[in-house]
Amino acid sequence: MRHMLNRCVKDLHEQGYKLAHINGLKPKHIHVLVELWKQQGKNPATIKNYMSKLRKASVLLDKPQLVKPGNDAYQITRRSYAPTHNKAIYQVDFTRCTDPLIRLSLEAQLLFGLRREESMKLVLSEAWQGNCLRIKPSWTKGGIGRTIQITNDEQRQWLSKAAGQVATGESLIPVSRSYKQHLGHYQVQIKQMGINKCHGLRHAYAQRRYHELTRQLDPQGRGLVCPIVGGKSSKLLTADERMLDRKAREILSRLLGHARIAITKIYCG
Repeated sequence: MRHMLNRCVKDLHEQGYKLAHINGLKPKHIHVLVELWKQQGKNPATIKNYMSKLRKASVLLDKPQLVKPGNDAYQITRRSYAPTHNKAIYQVDFTRCTDPLIRLSLEAQLLFGLRREESMKLVLSEAWQGNCLRIKPSWTKGGIGRTIQITNDEQRQWLSKAAGQVATGESLIPVSRSYKQHLGHYQVQIKQMGINKCHGLRHAYAQRRYHELTRQLDPQGRGLVCPIVGGKSSKLLTADERMLDRKAREILSRLLGHARIAITKIYCG
């Protein structure tokens, strides 16, 4: 957050507003920043992320009136969660990753749907609780903790392997590195593997889990396939299928660490 706030002050300086410190921020400056970000072509999701950080800063600065509670007041376009193509990554040659801890993190993203940061900050000795992983809020984006059920042998094999490689009480970040340093090394590793972004591993988990959940909830045991991989769109679902879809998405949103069911559209269509 500090880097982003310093960037805001610098941007305001370039716009002619001479702030000596972040404490000098006023409501008019927020409007200036939003308009600047729009002019720079930043997408609505990025701008909303910035606004979220500014709201947190306003609490820390004891300036509750600094940022308005809703984004509509700043005419920020509502985000569309409908994907245009499937971003899932199902096939990865993990043997091309030469760093054992980064390989574990990549595998955890695919097997448990963890975000990149979560897959590194995970302290396995604390998270692994028998038949589930308990993800602490301090490891997550937005501070939303969650419980992920262990449902297959591949996950159990990974847990046993990881437990043998990582000491009790340690995360998947080497003790000799900070998170920032390890993230830089991570980027080098995935580039060498021929991968640009690994968020698609999480998409693959979500799509697989959606089908498993709908099959478990379906009295006939058939389940549904995600629209993004060729399944029915919501408009074509029967009433019973729509109920399955809704229940599965509610569970899936929690498994992914999201508070809103609408975000499952990004992963599943």
